[in-house]
Amino acid sequence: MKHPICSHCGAEDVRMRKQITSSGSIQYAWRCAACNRWAENPMKWIPHDLLKKALERQGKKIEDVPVIEDYSTLTPCVICSNPGEFHHWAPQAYESDFGVEWTAWPTAALCLEHHRQWHSIVTPTLVNHKTKDQK
Repeated sequence: MKHPICSHCGAEDVRMRKQITSSGSIQYAWRCAACNRWAENPMKWIPHDLLKKALERQGKKIEDVPVIEDYSTLTPCVICSNPGEFHHWAPQAYESDFGVEWTAWPTAALCLEHHRQWHSIVTPTLVNHKTKDQK
């Protein structure tokens, strides 16, 4: 499986990493070792079966891919205290506006409902985002 060049900084040191979502599911993608960002833009999660076969050909196991982000431990929503996950005030989708500093902007734990509310008010035109009316 050929790794891409980082679409953000152009580095070739790109490594397979896994992300654990708030629901506990696991996603795999290429992560840049130089700028510590997901290498592909737009983001491309790699199907588990494809990755597993590619790693087995190299004598490796999918379980051994290092975790880069773990959102499985939920933090209470700052609005209602329901289970939430960290939300960036500067959405990655608007990286071209914020620049590489988008990750330095604050985060806050928001439940799904308040996350959707935030986006419907602040970023209603964000591509691939569903407002609460589009559930």
